[in-house]
Amino acid sequence: MTEEIAAATEADYRAFVEASPEADYCHDLGWREVIRETYGLRPFYLADRDPATGRILGVAPAFRLKGLLSGGEIVSMPFLDYGAPLSASPESELRLVDGLLQEAKRNAMPLELRSRLPLASLPAPANEKVSMVLELEGKGKDGYWKGLDAKVRNQVRKAEKSEVTVKWGREECLDEFYSVFAVNMRDLGSPVHSKTLFASLLRHFPGAQIGVAHRQGRCIGGLVRVLWKKTLYIPWASTLKEHRIHSANNALYWESIAFAFERGCERIDFGRSSKGEGTYKFKLQWEAREAPLCWYQFDAGGKPKAHVEHLASGKLKLAATVWARLPLAVANRLGPALRGKLSA
Repeated sequence: MTEEIAAATEADYRAFVEASPEADYCHDLGWREVIRETYGLRPFYLADRDPATGRILGVAPAFRLKGLLSGGEIVSMPFLDYGAPLSASPESELRLVDGLLQEAKRNAMPLELRSRLPLASLPAPANEKVSMVLELEGKGKDGYWKGLDAKVRNQVRKAEKSEVTVKWGREECLDEFYSVFAVNMRDLGSPVHSKTLFASLLRHFPGAQIGVAHRQGRCIGGLVRVLWKKTLYIPWASTLKEHRIHSANNALYWESIAFAFERGCERIDFGRSSKGEGTYKFKLQWEAREAPLCWYQFDAGGKPKAHVEHLASGKLKLAATVWARLPLAVANRLGPALRGKLSA
């Protein structure tokens, strides 16, 4: 029996996610508040319950996006890599998927499910993007460092020699991080997230931190990391391209890896990348390994797609080229207004 969760069932939802070994931080109820506070999107969170006992058997977080190039869509979960139905059995998973599909059909919207693991009820479509994950179990920080390619260690040392310093904090680091992040997003041709997204993330995720890299009194790089259970997630990182020669990004990542070892993490999730591209190669050098992104897309009629379509490589490819040429002030003003309508 599937139902939309209410305030009275939130504690059960949280308990199920906390107890599930297959849960990831995208299932955390905190994201409901972050996305709602930032973009005003309407959440659609389902729970599958045993009709006899009322026990939760599975959950499915999702949001209704208003849509920029269409009438909108339902995504589980927008702006993140994962968040698809999480269940204790294939039968429960199937009911949750069906519940999301029925909601999408009622609204005449496409549906997208973003999963870290294959869903038992669906064949996985082809996807050009992968998740990059560094497994830490069985490794120690010193042994890991010594096992890295000499070029990677030299880049970390180069940051030290270039007098790059890294500071970690929370709200006190937000403005500096965002100043770099906004420039980088403009240069990549992507509308920037609202600063509210990061402020809200810090409010609702105690394990969230921001790192900022300085050189000669100027912030030249930044990184957001979220410690959740035994995984350290790194969803956003940016450096100013004219300062990349100083390897601030390497310093930020190495300090995050060292932090994960110190906190006893089992893995570091570096987020999604396209095979062969620059971010993919950067993460690969830290010994991260690619894992399939199990995303599932359905059209407004509920028909599954054989290949995952990504906005950045499809409808918005030309727009990205134009966006990268906008004055920064214009991009920063328009970006947040558009970003909440793009699920990427």
